[in-house]
Amino acid sequence: MKNYFNDLGVPKHRIQLLLGRLDGSMHDSLFPSRENIIKTLHDIRNNPLIDKGDCIIVYFSGHGSHYFCSNYFYESASGSAHLGSVEAICPADRDELDREGHSISDISDRELNTIISLIRDSKGNNITLILDCCHSGSATRGMSLLASPGHLRDLPPVSNRRESVLQSADTSLQKYWPGAPSVLAENWSPDMTSHVVLAACREFEFAREVRRDDGNVAGIFTDALETALRSGVSERSTYVDFCNTLRIAMAPFQTPAVAGRKKDSLLWYRQV
Repeated sequence: MKNYFNDLGVPKHRIQLLLGRLDGSMHDSLFPSRENIIKTLHDIRNNPLIDKGDCIIVYFSGHGSHYFCSNYFYESASGSAHLGSVEAICPADRDELDREGHSISDISDRELNTIISLIRDSKGNNITLILDCCHSGSATRGMSLLASPGHLRDLPPVSNRRESVLQSADTSLQKYWPGAPSVLAENWSPDMTSHVVLAACREFEFAREVRRDDGNVAGIFTDALETALRSGVSERSTYVDFCNTLRIAMAPFQTPAVAGRKKDSLLWYRQV
């Protein structure tokens, strides 16, 4: 995706890249650790070079995971059980130990959604979130399909205590924005007015990877996304239209999804 935006002429200082490398250090400021991902997102909110109403694109390609709500919220006072799950994206240092000896948790959809909402409050709601990972559907060329389980973008929950993924989110949010809404609330619900999300697959599917002719591996979703964008998108295409184009290109392997109050807006919130 970086090459695509470079080809569009987007200034380099307008692109913030976190990239996992086999020879990279976990302490590198460009390493996609949990702390670096969270800090980079909060920096968008505080960046004076980004004006309110500017188009903001947040793209994540990697692994996803999920946690059952019943593991966090037990029966309520009324006796009703909590169903569903907390979805999450997986930072490169997940399950490693932090400075205090605690396992580093994933980034839950609740935390990500809350941060995007905080960005909206500062920079406006022309925000696009693109997620090429498993469990992304609820948040918020010549090639061969890598269909074995090892090539699915899905990971099991981290091995630390079950409260960690939400407790870590709440602690982090209060650190960067004291008074931010708590993600621990049992009645928490996503804010879908702040952004449009393009997700690699539906909640019951897995995001898969493909090997390109050049030998590089990419997500099926990212590959279809780049191909569609480079093939030319009608100026009248909405996010829904674009998702339908991707759906045709990706069938039958997985089904991309689009969500958000502004999903009928023109792609990248263009004004025609």
